[in-house]
Amino acid sequence: MIEPALLSLTHDASRPRVTTYTPDGRTELSGTVLRNWASKVAGLLLDELGAGPGDEVLVSTPAHWQTAGILLGSWWAGLSLTDTDGPDVVAAFVAPGGDASADEVFVVSGHPLGLGMTGLPAHQRDYTSSVLGQADRFIARSSTPADRALRAGDDVLTAAALRAAVTAPSGILPGQRVLTAGPWSFAGRVPDVVSLLVRPLGVGASVIHSTDLDPAGDVDAWAHRASVEKADVTIGVDVAGLRRLG
Repeated sequence: MIEPALLSLTHDASRPRVTTYTPDGRTELSGTVLRNWASKVAGLLLDELGAGPGDEVLVSTPAHWQTAGILLGSWWAGLSLTDTDGPDVVAAFVAPGGDASADEVFVVSGHPLGLGMTGLPAHQRDYTSSVLGQADRFIARSSTPADRALRAGDDVLTAAALRAAVTAPSGILPGQRVLTAGPWSFAGRVPDVVSLLVRPLGVGASVIHSTDLDPAGDVDAWAHRASVEKADVTIGVDVAGLRRLG
């Protein structure tokens, strides 16, 4: 559905592509590393759990580097994503303290180094230890992926619409560094997760996403962040001297 080539993860693969700031710290992933994590997620869902085309995966984790791999890996496996729990969900990825009704619930630590979780309830599994044993290489199994890419309540984004949104003109240039802020929401005609994460990757740009700063907060802190990361444009936040897109 959304393969690495569409997101330019196979070109100049050592270049940083996703950098996330959370209250716990900073993490930077190259194209190769992001692809490896996505491969592991795809392998976990298809090879270990036996998910198939069109099956639905719940993702209720905040915007950070581990979530990026979960999103891309699920799509690469040909599955559909949702932020709504329900009986048809084959696997769920939740934040610490979260839960879901799926048979397989993975708790995602969000730690900058990917440290795992301990002391979980018996029906939950640590995401890090579960996914690390999967291969770094993945080959799509099916030529008939899900018709639906995303579902948030009554809002549905088809796979075709997702691909069209990724490749639509955005004003972002290949190689640019895009400073972004805001939740990776699934709702809307073009969901925020597409405009803030997937579309910049599709252009061949790099994403720097911050959840540790309020988008309407300290302008000096944002200016410093933009300077340190050598940002070229922004989405979801205003920074003096940089063009805001979207």
